[in-house]
Amino acid sequence: MFLKEIVINGFKSFADRTRIELKPGITAIVGPNGCGKSNIVDAIRWVLGEQSAKALRGGSMHDVIFAGTESRKPLAYCEVELTFAECERELGTAFHEVSVVRRVSRDGVSDYFLNGKNCRLKDIQRLFMDTGIGRVSYSFMVQGQIDQILSANPAERRTLFEEAAGITRYKARRKETLGRLALVDQNLTRATDVLEEISRRLAALKRQAAKALRWQRTQHRLRCLDLASQAFRYETRTATIAQLESAAGTLRAQTDALRNALREREEKLAAAKLDRAELFQKIETGTQATFALRSQKESADAQAQTAELRQNDLRERAEQIDQENFSLAARRTELESRLENDASGKEERADDVESAAENYRSRRAEFEKTLAALDALEQATDWVLQNKPAG
Repeated sequence: MFLKEIVINGFKSFADRTRIELKPGITAIVGPNGCGKSNIVDAIRWVLGEQSAKALRGGSMHDVIFAGTESRKPLAYCEVELTFAECERELGTAFHEVSVVRRVSRDGVSDYFLNGKNCRLKDIQRLFMDTGIGRVSYSFMVQGQIDQILSANPAERRTLFEEAAGITRYKARRKETLGRLALVDQNLTRATDVLEEISRRLAALKRQAAKALRWQRTQHRLRCLDLASQAFRYETRTATIAQLESAAGTLRAQTDALRNALREREEKLAAAKLDRAELFQKIETGTQATFALRSQKESADAQAQTAELRQNDLRERAEQIDQENFSLAARRTELESRLENDASGKEERADDVESAAENYRSRRAEFEKTLAALDALEQATDWVLQNKPAG
């Protein structure tokens, strides 16, 4: 098994997608200090599961993402892909090539992919266990790590020897199995405690079970008695219902007859209401006519009183004119006698006689007009009295 290809995109100084192909043999990357040679080894360790930012020469995991320059913007994520070839026997898979990808974004989301499928970090660690490839292994040596191995204590050297001997996988399985056994022991302890508690409660539960059994028998007997009682009540109530239904049939017939009678009376009542409405209309009309006749009567009475007063005034005026005419006739007679006796004052008195005669003629004409008006007024009064409404 060998590392065939490295694809780096956005990791540290690799802003552009960079593909490094490693062919069988020795491949060397040469360059000045600070050109990013160590970043390639950091990328390999990072994709194999390195979780310490200090081991990758950074302050936090976000430092592995390209931070940008004056001419380029920072990237939102970084991604590294390792491709291993001829790994069927070492990794125990059916694939000739195995691809491992790790991707992390600035919002803290980290994903692992194995041959394009999403997986866990634990799956990748198990896959490369005992192969010398991993986060802590002897296959990838960074700057200063050889001196660190030479100056390491026996416990640290033992880790490298175990990795090289291929027993790390079994030690991990042993540790995991021991953890599971400890968990089983804890569960057994809890089960023992539960059994002891149940044993203490067993006698009380037996007494409760006996009481429950007696209660079930009593309940069953009560249920049977209740069913018998319900059956008896059912028969009694069925007979009662039959009697009530027959009585209800009779009542329905009576109700129908009463409903029909009520309908006929309602129709008669509606006809009577119509007759009453017509009668009220006629009464209303008669009342309005009575009010109109009463108004006409009052008007005729007022006209009659006015005509009577005027007739009395005309009569008084006629009497006065008659008296004046009588006085004028007497004076005329006196004047004529004077004229006959006094011839010398004939001319002077002739004018007085003529004037008196003229006055008499005017008064006579006025008297005749008054008499004509009095006759007309008497005729109008008679007509009003004849046409006066009764009551």
